[in-house]
Amino acid sequence: MRASCPQALPPTVESASGAKRFTEQVLRLLLEVVDRRRSPGHLRAFVDARALAAINTMLTQDLVPGRNLGSATLSRVKLTPTDDGAAEVFASYQRGPRTLAIAGRVESTKDGWRLVAVRMF
Repeated sequence: MRASCPQALPPTVESASGAKRFTEQVLRLLLEVVDRRRSPGHLRAFVDARALAAINTMLTQDLVPGRNLGSATLSRVKLTPTDDGAAEVFASYQRGPRTLAIAGRVESTKDGWRLVAVRMF
């Protein structure tokens, strides 16, 4: 178990499908936030405080990749489960003619899944 997530639960087939659904939903919400269609506060219930701070920094410093190319649309999401009730996230999204990427991590807690790390390329 990771020290930052003491309530980690063991991965199961059911939790893996739950992780995939959660990840797809939170990444769509993330793209709406970085497109400024929603406020960052909408992510608070689903994203770890450190990851939310990174997202806010991206927004305030205008570091969102390809934002001048138009709205972002989630294309593909892949998860690689880990042994500690978490999964590594790899996703792609479209902005105009370009395909861009998101990497991150989701962790299982007693209250459900949380996005604990995110990076957009």
